[in-house]
Amino acid sequence: MRAKGVTGKKRLGAWAAALLIGCAAIWVVMLVHDDVDMSLSRPTNLETVTDAIDSAVPEALEAERVPGAAVAVIQDGAVVWSQGYGMASLGGEAVTSSTVFQVGSISKPVAAATVLGLADEAVLDLDTPVRPLLRGWRPLSDWPDADGVTVRRLLSHTAGIGQPGYLGLDPARPLPGTAESLNGATTGTAVTQIQASGSYSYSGGGYTLAQLVAEEATGQSFDELANRYVFEPIGLDSTGYACTQDSGATRYWAAGHDTQGRPIARYRYAEMAAAGLCTTVDDLGRFAAWLGSKDDHAELMRIPSEGTSGRYGLGVELYKHNGTTTAGHRGVNRGFHAQLIVNPGEDIGLVVMTNGDNGTAVIEAVLKAWQDA
Repeated sequence: MRAKGVTGKKRLGAWAAALLIGCAAIWVVMLVHDDVDMSLSRPTNLETVTDAIDSAVPEALEAERVPGAAVAVIQDGAVVWSQGYGMASLGGEAVTSSTVFQVGSISKPVAAATVLGLADEAVLDLDTPVRPLLRGWRPLSDWPDADGVTVRRLLSHTAGIGQPGYLGLDPARPLPGTAESLNGATTGTAVTQIQASGSYSYSGGGYTLAQLVAEEATGQSFDELANRYVFEPIGLDSTGYACTQDSGATRYWAAGHDTQGRPIARYRYAEMAAAGLCTTVDDLGRFAAWLGSKDDHAELMRIPSEGTSGRYGLGVELYKHNGTTTAGHRGVNRGFHAQLIVNPGEDIGLVVMTNGDNGTAVIEAVLKAWQDA
């Protein structure tokens, strides 16, 4: 029995170490793209830009050992061009506009839009402490500033919550519920408040807490809420959470790949609001068009939040370069990198989705192709 226990501890230790390394890697990607030029100017000639992207993507996929990608260009509130490249999986289907990708933290702007729908109907208040709303999860009682944790601060990463990101669960493991995830079922450590609220500290755990608040306030699952407040109104017919939740798979789902282009397990995510979104390039393009629009919620999401030094709104990263501000989000799950960017002032946007751990280089190649065209 003792030997068995030691083995279990070693496995847990190895798993925890892998989690720390993986989360650190995700955090490095997020820090690195702070230095990338995320500006988008309205094309004088759209075909010149799309031709440049068409030329850049296959070269980048081959150079970076990324099997596939999908790109969409948004202009005047609509997807005006989209294209798939490479393979959804090695030896499998080609990437098309119907290929479903995991998009990691691009789940967060969708989650923020969902929560704002609840706030509109007075189901939630953005500035009320969340502690009284939680019935099934009570660790907030010993947090240093529990009453400072509001929905607005959760959505802007200013609630002082730890747990930057998630690595996902092996598909053989059962998928926990939201409260179980917060208790550490997927990471080995319960989500907690690591500092007083009021200053920016990126937190996937904060979004999982916002997910639980929404679920407990309504008695509905988060995917049902997202469908009601975001997917159906915007017309995202091929978007949801099945590719990160279900144990099966379909031929339309892209497979993730490591830095050498080798297939990896299809990791699953209980944390829908933080990392669980599955979508196609055209659907994500339609969401980008909405995010860059004059819709009241979209405009609210793009306003810099207090305590973020202008870098984050509600579920939205804000990028400043040479006097230009664009909005969007980077998404990183194991085996998948994606990027959404909109320039509301010029009514344009860009979506890039890839199925490889070197996908950031492909995203940057697309950005450069646009900017140099």
